[in-house]
Formats: sequence, structure tokens, C-alpha cells
Amino acid sequence: MSLGFLFAMSLPALVAALFLLAVVERFVRNKKKGTPMATAGIGELGATFEAGKRDELEYRKEERQLRDDEGDHAPPRSRVDLDGGTAVLKVPAQRRPS
Repeated sequence: MSLGFLFAMSLPALVAALFLLAVVERFVRNKKKGTPMATAGIGELGATFEAGKRDELEYRKEERQLRDDEGDHAPPRSRVDLDGGTAVLKVPAQRRPS
């Protein structure tokens, strides 16, 4: 095995490659959506050596997949029309114990 091959397969070579990828992506990317490859690679590298990082990455992945619904998920009783300047409030009737 040559010395160049051993360096190419080492951890410092991986870090150097990720750094170069980050520099290239910085100048080539034009506000594209998503996570840059270098950022994802550095996160995975950090997860290899840091115990809680893997859980954090999995949590972030799950959060991106969940829908973000507005409202309180209750049945619609009241409505507010900001453009029209009106509000409709429906108060539920109170039940009397029998």
C-alpha cells in the first residue's frame, strides 16, 4: 500500500474533503433549498464520535417530516375575517345538571 492511499483512507483526508466540498458549495450554490452535502457529511461525522448527536439528527429528520398545522384542532366555532372586519363568535350552550 502506498502512503497516498493510506492518507486518502484516513480521517484527516475525510475532514479535508468535506472542507473543500463546503468551499465549493459556498460559491456554486445559488440559494437552493435543502441541506448542503458538506453540512450533512460533517453532521454524520460528528454523530460518529458524539453519542447524543445521532439522536439529534434523527429528531431533526422526524421534525422535517411532520406537518405544521395551525389552529387548536378544535371544531370550528368562531371565525374572524380580518379583511372584512367581522367576527362570528358561537358560544356553546351551557348544560344544566338534571
